[in-house]
Amino acid sequence: SLVLHHLTTEQKRTALQEVERVLRPGGEVHIVDFGPPHSRSAALIATAIRQFEHAADNIAGAIPEMLRAAGFVEVLVPECFMTIVGPLARYQGRKRSR
Repeated sequence: SLVLHHLTTEQKRTALQEVERVLRPGGEVHIVDFGPPHSRSAALIATAIRQFEHAADNIAGAIPEMLRAAGFVEVLVPECFMTIVGPLARYQGRKRSR
């Protein structure tokens, strides 16, 4: 939770590939981190968040595609919500069952 936005784009890709590598076949990954804004107030906060750390990928909605590129299937964003620190999303994906 709330780790990916601390990583550069390349570090995010590497971390997701490593998660996919160590999961057993059919295993799932669940991540909560910053996500794209879904309201005007979230967009204002997201503009500020984008300047901190390496959150631009998150705010741009790139995490699902990064999960797919790492080899995950059934990639979903089942939940998005606004918090005092900004828009968060829950991401999930499943490793192929061989």
